[in-house]
Amino acid sequence: MATAAQKVSSMFWVLPASYNYLKDRKVDWKFLAIFSLIGLIGVYIGTIVVLAINQRVAGIIIGILILSLVVYVLLKKNIGLAETKIYSPFGQSIAYIFAIILGFYESFFGSGNGILFSIITFKTKGFDFIDALGYYYSVAFLWEILAVILFFSKGYFSLPVMIPTIVGSIIGGYVGSRYARYKGNKFIKIMFAAIGSILGIKLLFSL
Repeated sequence: MATAAQKVSSMFWVLPASYNYLKDRKVDWKFLAIFSLIGLIGVYIGTIVVLAINQRVAGIIIGILILSLVVYVLLKKNIGLAETKIYSPFGQSIAYIFAIILGFYESFFGSGNGILFSIITFKTKGFDFIDALGYYYSVAFLWEILAVILFFSKGYFSLPVMIPTIVGSIIGGYVGSRYARYKGNKFIKIMFAAIGSILGIKLLFSL
């Protein structure tokens, strides 16, 4: 039920957050559409798997992965701080290969997926942190809708649980994204590393 509630709340706050990050920036709508649609395959598979897999084992694996990515970001001092030009169309298209994997992870767990998406798009699309988070929240919207439909079809639905979660997440997502956009990439990178570290440790040690 907790996972279903998280998906429902995400469905409401990701678009306002995406708007705040991408406002006044050029948006690659083709990339957004294709990445979102390919990722739906992973979302479907992930939703089926999450209902059957041992959550503790998954938490350990994901915790290690997130902490590894945090270390990578910290070691690369300039990564994500400015947009870069990727001239190779093939290099940019490599991002689509990861769409199914990220879609799977989004429905399977979700937390930390923005970190994965950011790392991938830094290298394949030349995004900075602001671009990466804005695009991620946009693609996640469609993924959350499918995940919610699948969870609801399995009977995972509770208004008393979901309504407070939705209200809180909308306020937090909107205010947080506006403040992060105002503070810029350096601030986002610091928060990126801090939150990723906390999340990774929490998952790894089941805190």
